[in-house]
This record gives sequence, C-alpha cells and structure tokens, in this order.
Amino acid sequence: MRHLAIPIAVAALTACGPMYKQPGQSAQGTDPQQVQGPPGANNQGWQQPASNSPNNPANAEPASQPPQEAESPRRSPPTPPATAGLSSVAAGFVDAHNRVRAKHCAPPLSWSPRLAEVAQGWADKLNAQGCKFGHMPNNKNGENLAAGTSGSLDPSSTVGMWYDEVKLYKFPSGGFSMETGHFTQVVWRGTTEVGCAISQCNGNDIFVCEYNPAGNYERQYQTNVLPIGCK
Repeated sequence: MRHLAIPIAVAALTACGPMYKQPGQSAQGTDPQQVQGPPGANNQGWQQPASNSPNNPANAEPASQPPQEAESPRRSPPTPPATAGLSSVAAGFVDAHNRVRAKHCAPPLSWSPRLAEVAQGWADKLNAQGCKFGHMPNNKNGENLAAGTSGSLDPSSTVGMWYDEVKLYKFPSGGFSMETGHFTQVVWRGTTEVGCAISQCNGNDIFVCEYNPAGNYERQYQTNVLPIGCK
C-alpha cells in the first residue's frame, strides 16, 4: 500500500501498519517500507503508519521476555516530569506527549538521548535517500513518523496530529486498527521513554519519534489504552 501526500486538514488519515503480536507469533499487515513520499509543496502535513517494530515482525527474533502488562490504571492523572535542561524541541515533544497521556492516565514519558540519537539517524537517512518515507528496518522501538512542508508542523502539532486518531478508536474494547496506531503508541501506558528528531528534505520537515518499550501489542490494549478519564 502506498500513501500519497495528505493535507493535514484531512481528519481521518489511513494507516496500514502491522498488528504486533506477542514475540514468537506472526504479525498481520503490510510492509511499511513500501510507503514512499515525501509530501509535495502544496500539502501541509502527512504521517506514516505507526509501528512498534518496523522490520517485518514475522521474521524478528523473539524477545527473551514478552512485554509486561501495565499495572492497574491510576484514577488521577500523573504529573509530568520537569523538562529543565532539555532543548526547546525536546521539551516540546515531551510536553506534547505528556499532556495527552495524562488524559488517559498514562505515566509521563521521559526524554531519552539514546532514542533521540536513533531518531535523528533515521531522519537523516530518509533525507539522504531522497526523502523516501518509511519505517526503520530491524528496529525494536516503537516509531511514529510525520512530514509536512517546512514550518507547517512543530513538536506540539505533530503529536497532536497523531493523537487526533483518538476520534477513531473504539473504547473500551479497542485493539489494533490501521487508523489509530499513532494514537495508541502515543498514549500506551507501558511506554516510558521517547526520543524524537527532525530533518529537512526538499522543503519539507520529517519528524521521527522512537518509543521504549514499544506499544501496540495484541491483547494488551485494554490495559494500556484507557479512555479519557480512565473510567
């Protein structure tokens, strides 16, 4: 499946990322590396299907231990950690994530320089490849991608675009959906760290965020993706 450049004004952005099962099980979905870009000069923003392991999960080596189930949800939103000492871009990404995570009683994320370095490396590689837009192969992190004409997106609006998929998520049963994978990774309760980067390519900004531990695991949605207010 290929994604064309989609204006950010479009409310429903289709994702075709795979559904991730427990390690050792096969996954369903399409190869995210088939997606190409970048957005054209007349388009403001678009996003790549979310992925928690953008290499083909069916061929991935099983992890030594499966992802742990999240603890029972807290009934009061957690307080985001201070972002003192971070760059304005890093603080913007952390704050944007934690604002929406608090709505779903997800613990706040902390900034990971290691994940930011991974994200920057992949953003730069997409640039070097002529703006070919796709997920990083052999990546065990969660990953969200987006792109827009230069200056049309910033950390807050990028995370907001991913989070906007909440409108399409089916609470409380939830589960995998090709249309909500960015949102579910953003608010996934089991994720604790994020690192993001931006690269410029042919008049466009490419946004990459990496997440650890990765989200979007089958049969873990009800404990990791809670409705607003967590009721």
